[in-house]
Amino acid sequence: MLSRALAQARQSMRDEATRAQGLLARDHLALSVKLLDAHASQLCMRYPQALDDAFRRHDAPESRLGVVATQGLRLDQLELMDESQVHERVETARAIQHMLLISESALTEFNTYVCALQGHKQVTASRNPLRPDAYVAALQEVMDEIGLPLRVRTAWVQHVSGALGAALNAEYASWVAQLRGQGVQPAVFSVRRTAETSTPQHVTASRGARAPWSPQHRQTVLTLDRLRRLMAGELAAEPCDPKEAFARQFAQEFEVSSDQPPVDTGFEATVPAALEALQDMQQVDHLVSRMAQRPGFTLAPKGVPNAELPVREQLMRQAQAQGMAQVLSLEVVALMVDNLVQDSRLLLPIRDLISRLEPALLRLVLVDARFFSDRQHPARRLLQEIAQKGLAFGSVDDAHFNVFLVALQRFVSPLASMQIDSAEPFELALKSLTTEWSQAAARTDVSSQMDTAVAALEFAESRNLLADKMVAGMQSMAELQQVPQSLLDFLFGPWAQVMACAQLNDQSHADDPGGYKALVHTLLWSAQPELTRKNIDKLTRLVPRLLPTLRAGLRLIDYPATKTSVFFDVLMQLHQQAFRPVQAKPATQERPDLAASLLGDQAHWVAPAEAKASGFMDLPDDFAGPQEPVAVEKSAALLEMAAPGYGELGALSVGTWIELLTNDIWSRTQLSWISPQRTMYLFTSVQGKTQSMTQRMLERLHGSGRLRVLSEQSMVDGALDAVVQTAMLNSLDLRVV
Repeated sequence: MLSRALAQARQSMRDEATRAQGLLARDHLALSVKLLDAHASQLCMRYPQALDDAFRRHDAPESRLGVVATQGLRLDQLELMDESQVHERVETARAIQHMLLISESALTEFNTYVCALQGHKQVTASRNPLRPDAYVAALQEVMDEIGLPLRVRTAWVQHVSGALGAALNAEYASWVAQLRGQGVQPAVFSVRRTAETSTPQHVTASRGARAPWSPQHRQTVLTLDRLRRLMAGELAAEPCDPKEAFARQFAQEFEVSSDQPPVDTGFEATVPAALEALQDMQQVDHLVSRMAQRPGFTLAPKGVPNAELPVREQLMRQAQAQGMAQVLSLEVVALMVDNLVQDSRLLLPIRDLISRLEPALLRLVLVDARFFSDRQHPARRLLQEIAQKGLAFGSVDDAHFNVFLVALQRFVSPLASMQIDSAEPFELALKSLTTEWSQAAARTDVSSQMDTAVAALEFAESRNLLADKMVAGMQSMAELQQVPQSLLDFLFGPWAQVMACAQLNDQSHADDPGGYKALVHTLLWSAQPELTRKNIDKLTRLVPRLLPTLRAGLRLIDYPATKTSVFFDVLMQLHQQAFRPVQAKPATQERPDLAASLLGDQAHWVAPAEAKASGFMDLPDDFAGPQEPVAVEKSAALLEMAAPGYGELGALSVGTWIELLTNDIWSRTQLSWISPQRTMYLFTSVQGKTQSMTQRMLERLHGSGRLRVLSEQSMVDGALDAVVQTAMLNSLDLRVV
């Protein structure tokens, strides 16, 4: 498939070279064709492995057009990119968009079968690892390995996208036919409206006066390259008026005096390029009139003083006079605030306060552009604290919400009416707010509760890990083959915990503190009636010591007696058989519920005292886990990629907010600690209440829909990253709703 696509790309580049009017463009295309001839076979040889790796790295980005292309692009990444890298990223995104549009019809149907193979009843297109973006990523990886020039890679991607998209469209249709012929039943589509993506009507109504930031204006001003240059400080002297910008470029290119050295402007002022720029100049007035026709937008009449204009328009006029850097600074802040105000994860009063804070932020970025690049900037930290702590509340009826809101109104609201000429007012508000919160936390003794919970869970994890090692050591014992499974469940479960706990508590570094390890051989011997019948006296002497030691060990870890009562019943029956005649069939019968009675449904056991200290959660009695995947031949890789916790939960970090369904009520809590081996998770609510769970339980709750991840990253960082994605879409000249 790649070989055919490269052949078509080669012909496409040759055709374009014949149409190119500039010598440099023709030479560049000729070089790209020459290098493609030289490396095509190497590309095709390496591509399958790279493609397989891309499939296995699948992290399920959203599948909507315009989202796949921008997935993973963040503001901090943009700051480290140069102009050529930005250009390559835009062209790659454009290629992915092109391929998605070409293959959309067949891909949509193919998604239904892939989801079915993964065991899902409903279609989630993002779960399909075989989407076009994986093919582009694999191709880029191979090109990077070969060491091709960036401009050549960009040209190849531009010209191969159409052919590769058409080839994938045919492949998807072929795979659908094969799967349908094998009797696979496709998953069905479901329509859901998520709260995060809907824009409440009150938000739109209250912000209808944002005239200078209409969609047309944003498409004209905000592009990925300009945003990068703003972050790098390269736009300080660039005019925002297209006519003035063209005049400066024209003067640099054509009006340089003979005694001055030539300046490389990159303007490429051919006659067609100049005519195109002049045509763009003629569109400026048309753009302004088009903006004026939008609802809620009015052009200020001539002679109206700036003081009578809204704050936004005053600042925009000031920025236009200063240059493109200030225009873009205002635009980025406006979009960032829009993203936060429209995010329904935050309650309406919090979003209203952020909206009122916007004029102060707009004034700030005109005098201090560090807001974008410095994560520790006081204004950015203040906005971050407001948004992140605001995620703690899912309802205005929460008893602690009013206290939180009063603190915001006291220390933050005054910023909206201040004359901002530095970051100092934001720094003062931040210090006052954090002091207020710290004093409230001290009154509830949250840190002490956290320390107690963390200590309990750390010990539980250490005991579980040591118990696993002890189980691995016991599995090589020959006697295990001669005893019932019920005894093995006890040894590998509670008794391994007893031995591990004794060793962790021992300060003398003894080899077998408490003698619990030595008891294993005694227990195994006593559970084999064919051996104990031969030495009744030995069994008689052992049992009075065996049972008290077993109970003492279980008390060491506070193991509930109700969970081991079945085991002791089975053990007593085995001992009694030594005093009875040999029977054809053993009287002892296995209890199918024994294994569950020992360790329960957890991957790691937590003692009652540890559970109480950390708020450890047991699975509810009515819990129904995620549906098991259907058995379909050769779908192991797809099943692995669809496993609960894949992608989203695997990267959880401290500070993440989640929603948890307990007793039919959704509550919000924050991930405050992860154990060193990531087997235990501790969450803390705004009230200081702690909840903990194992990794397995976390994944099962998420897979069953009882746990939802609210925010995996900083709200402000996410809002700024969304601005980057908007700039990318503007750069693609493609508007996707």
